[in-house]
Amino acid sequence: MKCYDSYVASDGMGHLTAEIYRRVCDILCDEWNPIGVHGLPRDEYDSDAAGLIRRIMSGGEEAAISSQLVEIARESMGLSRVDEERDRRVAMRLIEVVTSDTC
Repeated sequence: MKCYDSYVASDGMGHLTAEIYRRVCDILCDEWNPIGVHGLPRDEYDSDAAGLIRRIMSGGEEAAISSQLVEIARESMGLSRVDEERDRRVAMRLIEVVTSDTC
């Protein structure tokens, strides 16, 4: 498993706690997981988490975050089918986690 503390610091988000980053990664693995494979390594979506957190912290709203999740699934993973309702729910959860701990 990746060390969240060093990843957050190396990604220029040192002001962000490792706990927030871990929670975002957990949400992506447990609630989003568009490929649907269970038992993924806990760091499977680390690189996606960083971009999503940056977007949320810069004021990204639910529609923008949901769109980013769709884009990751389609462009990065090559998936043709996405669950837009799931992506909206996950976007709201991510915003809740990041903003409740940073405001």
